[in-house]
Amino acid sequence: MSYEVMNKDYRDYRMEDFLADEYFIRWVKFPDAAANAFWQQLSADVPEKAPLIREAREVVYALSTPVLVKNDPAREKIWQAVLDNIQQTPVRPLRRYRRLWLAAASVLLLLALGATWYFTSSITVSTGYGETREVILPDHSTVMLNAHSTATYARSWPVTGKREVMLDGEAFFDVKHTGDTFRVQAGPARVTVLGTAFNVRHRQDMIAVVLQRGLVRIDMPDGEAVPAFLQPGEGWSYSHQQPPVVMQAVDTSAATAWTRHELLLNATKVKEVIHLLKDNYGYTVILEDSTIGEREIKGRIPMQREKDLLFVLSRILDVDIQQKNDTLLFTTK
Repeated sequence: MSYEVMNKDYRDYRMEDFLADEYFIRWVKFPDAAANAFWQQLSADVPEKAPLIREAREVVYALSTPVLVKNDPAREKIWQAVLDNIQQTPVRPLRRYRRLWLAAASVLLLLALGATWYFTSSITVSTGYGETREVILPDHSTVMLNAHSTATYARSWPVTGKREVMLDGEAFFDVKHTGDTFRVQAGPARVTVLGTAFNVRHRQDMIAVVLQRGLVRIDMPDGEAVPAFLQPGEGWSYSHQQPPVVMQAVDTSAATAWTRHELLLNATKVKEVIHLLKDNYGYTVILEDSTIGEREIKGRIPMQREKDLLFVLSRILDVDIQQKNDTLLFTTK
């Protein structure tokens, strides 16, 4: 390793610095044992730079070895233009300068395809039924995904700085205050924040936001409703059957109880718990007696394991719960 590399202070490096660093680019394209050891040690010594190093490596790799995905309109359009140009160009003996020009054009084409892939693709994180997962975003904000949920954000976030997450399902966001706005798109609702902690639930045609800390603004498209501003301890809900509603004095502990693997109920109807069993675990629930759904439950129920949840429910409701594959049958004793 050269003396120049040994004396570089990579702690102050930004994305563009890594992308312009000759030693970094050479490591991504032609890795060897010494280079691997150096960058692994740097990531360990300066852990806050490890995510940036991974992202910069991905950018260099993408620009070096782009992939043309079938049926991608943007890439197919570029590729078709190249093919048309080849067909229209008369065949002549190639001179040395023409070979160099074609080589340069090929490199530029590869770089364009790689850049197109990087700046138009996205990263998607999903959870299955009964699963939760914590995600660290490029700006070091954290997202706790609830079961059966999906979060998507742009792969180019570290370069563009666009802080936006698409959510389908439920998630708790703890956003780092960087001075730039942070947005969550949940169906038609857009939640805009600076630095805050809040819960968003987007299931079927219902959207609910509960603010734990900070300040958020919620917008609906096409002027469907005036923007709503939430203070800590307030909530907002929307469904296709009714206009958006701002609720005050919301129990934030109950709204975020799932992040602690528990269910906190306060005069909650059983039919709402049935919706949770469907959304989070994929169950279809059949009630032998429809009046069971109107009963109210109050208390704390563990959700660490499904069988514990079902056992506690059967005791509280004094019913038998029979499971057959993904169907639950509630029968009175």
